[in-house]
Amino acid sequence: MAKEIDIKVFGKSGCEFCKTTMKKFETFFSRWKIDTEKVSLQFFDMETVDGLSEGAFYSVTKIPATVIEKGSDLLARWDEKVPLSEEFKAHLEGYARMM
Repeated sequence: MAKEIDIKVFGKSGCEFCKTTMKKFETFFSRWKIDTEKVSLQFFDMETVDGLSEGAFYSVTKIPATVIEKGSDLLARWDEKVPLSEEFKAHLEGYARMM
């Protein structure tokens, strides 16, 4: 079953900004209790064939690059920077698990 929101981070394994981007999303997924049944977070290593292939589809030329999609709609994109939590929080607010 497809997720409602897809977050894709493109980078390289040795890139500290790329690691920071992933860690930031993981931290806020936990803090905001994001429903991972509905929201996916994926890392694409641009030094692999799969990563390059997915990156080419999104025209990624600078890392880190982060894409947030809902279905086929692009909701947000950041190139060559770590997104601020305030910049992506609005896209995830409806996906917090109810306690």
